[in-house]
Amino acid sequence: MVNKKVKDIEVEVKTKKVTAKVKKEGKKLDVVVDTEKVDVEVHADGENKEFVLDSKKLDINVTKTEEGTTVVVESENALLKKAGTVLSKFWVKKFNK
Repeated sequence: MVNKKVKDIEVEVKTKKVTAKVKKEGKKLDVVVDTEKVDVEVHADGENKEFVLDSKKLDINVTKTEEGTTVVVESENALLKKAGTVLSKFWVKKFNK
């Protein structure tokens, strides 16, 4: 089986509760998923990468640049903050591959 990489793609999907957009051009990737309660964005452009999760009770922002990786987890609830920290560690590992 031949493994071919997808060069350029643009997809937009809308349902009653979810809107998803994926756009890939070369090494640039933009993924945006919007729901009523949560908005998730992933942006990658070469070495610069960003993950953003925005909800009413939890906000996560993981940004990787040439200078380093920045992680911001904000929450009203301590348990949600711990869950957000675990999720942010996953994205840091994914970005540092």
